[in-house]
Amino acid sequence: MRITWLLEDVSQIWGGVKVALEDANWLHRRGHQVTVLSRSGPPSWMKLECAFEQVRDFQPEHLPDGDVIIGTFWTTVPWAASASSDKGIPVHYCQGYEGDAQENAALRDRIETTYRLPGVQHITISNNLTELLRERFGIEATQLVYQIDHDVHRPGPERAPGNPLRVGLVGPYQISWKDLPTGYQACELAAAAGQPIELVRATNTEPHPDELKTPFPVEWHHQLPPREMGDFYRSLDVFIGTSSGAQEGFFLPAIEAMACGVPTVLTDIPCFRSHGQGNDDDHYALFVPPKDAAALAEAIVVAGRMPDVRHALRRKGIELASRYTPDHHGQEFEAALQRFVDQAAQPTGGSLRLVTPTDAPEDSSPANDDSVAQILTQLVAEAEHASALSAHANAVRFFAAATCLSPEDLALQRQLAQAHQQSGDNAAAVAIYEQLVANDIDDEKLHLAHGSALHAMSRFEDAARRAI
Repeated sequence: MRITWLLEDVSQIWGGVKVALEDANWLHRRGHQVTVLSRSGPPSWMKLECAFEQVRDFQPEHLPDGDVIIGTFWTTVPWAASASSDKGIPVHYCQGYEGDAQENAALRDRIETTYRLPGVQHITISNNLTELLRERFGIEATQLVYQIDHDVHRPGPERAPGNPLRVGLVGPYQISWKDLPTGYQACELAAAAGQPIELVRATNTEPHPDELKTPFPVEWHHQLPPREMGDFYRSLDVFIGTSSGAQEGFFLPAIEAMACGVPTVLTDIPCFRSHGQGNDDDHYALFVPPKDAAALAEAIVVAGRMPDVRHALRRKGIELASRYTPDHHGQEFEAALQRFVDQAAQPTGGSLRLVTPTDAPEDSSPANDDSVAQILTQLVAEAEHASALSAHANAVRFFAAATCLSPEDLALQRQLAQAHQQSGDNAAAVAIYEQLVANDIDDEKLHLAHGSALHAMSRFEDAARRAI
């Protein structure tokens, strides 16, 4: 397959970017033709084996022809969705939902519109994301098992807890739903109760001023390369995950810490519960309520100081992390992409025989209305079948024929516009949407579809006005 990845910035170390680049390398080693496109230069923090190009934007002229084009962060998905069919089938690789983040409140409408774009295949990496996409957007996503690098993240010898306890906390303080302040408060409470604490911080951003005002020591690790993260985890007595909401898609550091044999304390949110993949055994971590610093402080002490608890968490964590392997993940990813390509290549099936003048009975009076109705029904059925198979060009042809037979049917006009949009012909879709608006059709679904088509044409101001 010819596979194109769209990544906004690969110069910074983020978990989702790291996994995407590891996937690109894995698919390249499998013999696929893989190209990563990014607005930034190549990553300095890992070796990229596949082709890489820095681009100003993701306009069609910067995209290679391909079989699959993968958007990752929400801003890249419209580019994939609006690319012409020769650029590949658009795929959204969803590793977390951006719409609920406090920092994105002003962008939420745009994010939700992106998730509703037609003609996009969706891939998720956890149960909670799969359910979120189904419940909010009616999307039936393909869920994959996720992956970590077990060459890097492997258990060291079981260690006796230190004094002070070395407590690991990973991630950017500036992202509200990561809720790192609760982690700091918990460490302060534990220290005040008599348990000496040394916080061991790894972050890819500069420390927030509030992080520099702690009554306990902090050991800082900034922009650690992925290959050094295993040593980071193995130096810890306890790892804590403090995320507070549904925005968290998977949180790789939790599984990475478990793989290194570190007792782990996590907030009781869907992301962390889904690591168990629906199994009843949830003893891979101690769970505490989100934003409850007192409960987190108590759990830190229990996980850090009680030998039986430490041993059980280590054993269960290593067992859980062993499920997340690059080959298992890569094979599922490859199979999903191949399935999308195969579905798009399938013929729409069924044979449609239109009644021609020579076939028509001599008496073509009003009784012939039944024949027209039958043809119309069959055309719509074939169009909808083509859409379900992502054969969007065929869907356009069938819907266009149907609208010729029933030009006053505005619902058919909307289906034709959607088929044009799915096929990549956003200009044709916009023309139909504008005619519907001129006919006094005024509803949210129409405005969202019209706005997404305008956005795909880079008519951003018009799209914004349509979304109002």
